[in-house]
Amino acid sequence: MQSRLILSTQYTSSGCTQLKDCFVSPPFKLMTLPGQGKRLEAIQMSSSPGLLAGDHLTMELHLAAQTDLHLTTQAFTRVQSMHEGQFAEQHNRFYLQKNSCLCYLPHPLVLHKDSALKQTTYVEMEEGSRFIYGETVAIGRVLNGEVFAFRQFSSYLRIMHQSIPLLSDRIQWIPERSSLNALSQMENFSHQGTFVYMDLAATPSSLKDKVEQLQARFAEEESCVLGVSLLDKGGFLVRAVAYRADTIEKIFQQLGVELYQ
Repeated sequence: MQSRLILSTQYTSSGCTQLKDCFVSPPFKLMTLPGQGKRLEAIQMSSSPGLLAGDHLTMELHLAAQTDLHLTTQAFTRVQSMHEGQFAEQHNRFYLQKNSCLCYLPHPLVLHKDSALKQTTYVEMEEGSRFIYGETVAIGRVLNGEVFAFRQFSSYLRIMHQSIPLLSDRIQWIPERSSLNALSQMENFSHQGTFVYMDLAATPSSLKDKVEQLQARFAEEESCVLGVSLLDKGGFLVRAVAYRADTIEKIFQQLGVELYQ
């Protein structure tokens, strides 16, 4: 199945963000939410039970200057079981023009037994833009005894500004090749999350202060283990591991609300 979701935004004379163009092909759907002030809020929906073998999903977001988009998803994304050699693909491309803001916090991703997923997220940011992104991955349906029973999970996130890489983050999980419960890996946790905050208008000192605040705040967190790292330029990254998806999801949602102001 070849599916695409492409949208662009525009800035109105009243200072609001609205859809300019939108194209979706099944099983994708898009619903916009009314009455959200000057920003545009939308939900990415799907009529599919999950990602199936051979699926190739593409999402492109083009944010015009000054526009503000908050995008989420309808529900968990499940990567279904596949035959040997089969896999699904998911590719995101986000383009943020000057002083625009994109907040994308999808629901967690669940890797079913014998599933394989390859995904990429490429972000191009212009001056003064902001990008908030969170991803949570479950290593299987734990209550069904599916722990590292998937075949492969490959994820690559790359954020660029003026042809300079701000962040390159790659995850490559192949349970048959290496122990993912080893030290410095999952260490018996069942869920991993990555949260990225980029603000090209923020000063280095303000970002450093925010990282130190979060490090102190999460030091006493008992429900999961988190690490906060300051990037060389423009933002920071949070990595979390836990035993439940909603634990990480709630923390990321709270961070999204705080940083989206």
